[in-house]
Amino acid sequence: MSHTGRTRRRRFLTMLAAGTLTLGAALGMATGATAAPSFGNIDEDATGSIIVHKHENQVGTGAEQNPDGTGTPIPSAPVAGVEFTAYEILDADGTPVDLTVPRNWDHLDDLEVSADGKTLTGGPGAPSGPWTVGAAKDAGTTGADGTTRLDLDRIGAYVVVETDAPTSVVQRAHPFIVTIPLPYEDGWLYDVHVYPKNGLVDITKSVTAQPADGLGLGSTVSFPVTTRVPGLAPGTAFDSYVVQDVLDPRLGSVGVASVTLDGAKVDASYYTVEVDGNTVRVVFTPAGLTWLATQADQRLVTTFEGTVESIGNGTITNEATVFVNDPTETNGLTSNTVETSWGDLVIKKTDAASPGTGLAGAQFQVYAAADPYATSCTAATPTGSPLTVDGKSTFTSDADGKISVDGLFVSDSVNEKASATTRCYVLKEVQAPAGFVTPSGDDAYTPVAVSTGATTGVDVTIENVQQVVPPLPDTGGEGRAALLAAGALVLGLALTLSVATRRRAARS
Repeated sequence: MSHTGRTRRRRFLTMLAAGTLTLGAALGMATGATAAPSFGNIDEDATGSIIVHKHENQVGTGAEQNPDGTGTPIPSAPVAGVEFTAYEILDADGTPVDLTVPRNWDHLDDLEVSADGKTLTGGPGAPSGPWTVGAAKDAGTTGADGTTRLDLDRIGAYVVVETDAPTSVVQRAHPFIVTIPLPYEDGWLYDVHVYPKNGLVDITKSVTAQPADGLGLGSTVSFPVTTRVPGLAPGTAFDSYVVQDVLDPRLGSVGVASVTLDGAKVDASYYTVEVDGNTVRVVFTPAGLTWLATQADQRLVTTFEGTVESIGNGTITNEATVFVNDPTETNGLTSNTVETSWGDLVIKKTDAASPGTGLAGAQFQVYAAADPYATSCTAATPTGSPLTVDGKSTFTSDADGKISVDGLFVSDSVNEKASATTRCYVLKEVQAPAGFVTPSGDDAYTPVAVSTGATTGVDVTIENVQQVVPPLPDTGGEGRAALLAAGALVLGLALTLSVATRRRAARS
């Protein structure tokens, strides 16, 4: 074997390693078995395979493996669901490149493949003209361990292309060239292990627990969105990084509360906030993209927020999307969906003496319950200060005795108690209508259960009794007896006078 031949083979291997055959480990599967090289002449009748081990881009490690499957383990995670396709390289005559022809190896030395895997350039030593990419010979999709095997029925040169991948893959492997057999350690490999890498992003949506003073309509709800900063292949950069949230139309004053990484605020010059209606976007600037490239595998937390202005059916859903290296924003990764649930409260104030008669002018306050998610709200007790709902903390009954509290928080899909459909509150009557008794002590409090959505009837009816006043003067009783006694006395005197008059008349 000539020194020139060895040099070309080494140069070809170097070209592969510098391109996309980043070497790493694959363990625990038959496709990961090592293959010893063969020596001597190329076996013209041999078949071969390309064993793909798909992993995330390595960060901060130089772990390597070799085309025969030996080496140190790759510390980055395997990537499932990535499809690879092997295309046969054709010579100028449209026939598969014959690797038993020595000069064809000279052409491989400088051959390059385009980013889409469809075009070949270089190779000034081509014997009869440019080479092209032919038909697909085999395709496979990586499993949970990140591996797949492409079986090839003859020796030759192949372009391997990452033809499909999950949305979370934001940096695909560049197409690369593999020969079967592959020159290695002065021998030939007919089963070649390759280790293309990916940059991956992920996204998770959450809901911040509502604070004690944020339980009423007009309160702010916050949605933290956690996205991963993918590790990039050496020598590459971010084209774009955008986190977007389209907030529900029932939320007003939408915006971004904070952007943090590892708990620290991100420099405001690294991103801009764009608000268009209820669509809010955090767009990283060129300086921010350069900075992100140094934060591989860190978690970026973008917290979106809005004010609850109406409850509608009571359930406000939300999800976010991240676009990485996707300037046209056509391949975004969408988060899980979260919910925040709200309900209203309708109270009827009536006259105890006439339950169907509503009373105007009764005033109430609403308190959070000490145990908001008790099995039953009948024993609920108040805690904290009166709640503010839509700018009010006191609610007055109208002419029909009706009071509407238009929005109270019930639950969300993340925090305790997740997705509860009912929450306990406590009403306090602070002023009865004129002429009625304002209850005091424990009698002033009425536990209520608020359910998700709008109330169609009345949640609770509360009665008032009339005030007690001093009695009016009475024309019966002792006064009447005195009048009767006086009348009897007068009648007696009249009878006595009448008898005396008759006697005098008789004597005369």
